[in-house]
Amino acid sequence: MTTQPSTDLEQRVSRLEGAYEQVSERLGDLFQAIAGLRADMHAEIGGLRSEMNEGQAALRGEMNSRFNVLLVLLGTLWATTVGGFIALFTRL
Repeated sequence: MTTQPSTDLEQRVSRLEGAYEQVSERLGDLFQAIAGLRADMHAEIGGLRSEMNEGQAALRGEMNSRFNVLLVLLGTLWATTVGGFIALFTRL
């Protein structure tokens, strides 16, 4: 009777070892899947960053051109106003 409990224990231990190996394999698969997802995510984030940088560069260029047009219009308006005042006060 003493041999049966030890074989029972050995069977249980071997089942546990098998289960631990399966868990280890599954964890390894999960780690690989997570690493793949992280790589994909980093690639996508890099793509988004480059798209945003291109968009910002285009926006800056458009804003600069519109600002330059605004400065020209304001300069023209100022020159016209000052010229009008000079003409008005030189007649008096």
